[in-house]
Amino acid sequence: MGRMGFLVLVLVLVIVMMPQALSQGISPPPGWSEYVGPAENQPFTPSTVFPKPLVRPQAKPKPAELEHNSAPEDDIPHIGAGADGGLFQSLPIPVPSLPKLPKPWTGGAEFGLTGATGNTELLTFRGGWNLNRKTEWSTFYSDLLYTYSTQNSSLNANQALFNARGELPFPNRPYAGFSATQLEYDELRAYRFRVGTYLGTSYTLFDDSDKTTKFRAGAGATREIGVGGPRDRWVPELVFGYDFRYLINDRTAFLSVSDIYPRLGDQFGQYRIRARAAFEFVIDPESGTVLRLGLQDRYDSSPGNSTVRNDLTYFTTLGIKF
Repeated sequence: MGRMGFLVLVLVLVIVMMPQALSQGISPPPGWSEYVGPAENQPFTPSTVFPKPLVRPQAKPKPAELEHNSAPEDDIPHIGAGADGGLFQSLPIPVPSLPKLPKPWTGGAEFGLTGATGNTELLTFRGGWNLNRKTEWSTFYSDLLYTYSTQNSSLNANQALFNARGELPFPNRPYAGFSATQLEYDELRAYRFRVGTYLGTSYTLFDDSDKTTKFRAGAGATREIGVGGPRDRWVPELVFGYDFRYLINDRTAFLSVSDIYPRLGDQFGQYRIRARAAFEFVIDPESGTVLRLGLQDRYDSSPGNSTVRNDLTYFTTLGIKF
């Protein structure tokens, strides 16, 4: 008898003896219906069609494991066992808190007042504000300075200068593209308003908590509007400037900002300068109170209306930073 004949004989014996074994009352192992389904003679009801899942008993921990855990099994927190049904409140490991993000907006306001009465009637007011927003993707800066001065009922100054500049830095590069706007008002000049808009590129040499050095170059156009001024038209011009800040100590800093605007076209050779420098002293760090001592210079190579080219003012102001 070969191997194939032996296998056929075993199969025939199994088929012949299976009905006899079942007739003698040999039952399948316990729990078999949980795996292969209910018996054929079982009634068709919801409890038989959808039986409860088989629950395997949990092994009790050994005494050595209980000694290793200081808390009983009932006191160990489980996921989803919080009082409010939350997930993080019931984790057995602490969840770290998120770090505080730096505030994107910073700025401040300043003002100064000087007056006299008697033989000389004098009143001088200077005020302004600045606002900055710096994020990973962009930087925005704006400032406004206003000066008003009278002496013996005669107007000496009534001027305002507004600047706004936005920058989009290149990824992982010290360069950034910028767009800038400047609005200038002066009652004693040949114009009343001067508006300028510019596009260009800036380069940041340093920018940290102690010092900032930034250069910029670009081009744009300016327009002068007002009584007795030149023709109402746009004049192309370039712009070159820098921002500088140096922290001398915890309470003293030096600031300087300057821009030069050379004109193009038929007014080539004319230019103007806007510059400002100041020392800043922190009086009260908690409230952000600061004292500023500085200079502001406005120079026009062709001011018009018989006014002087250079207009230099010095100031002392009290400010609040936030």
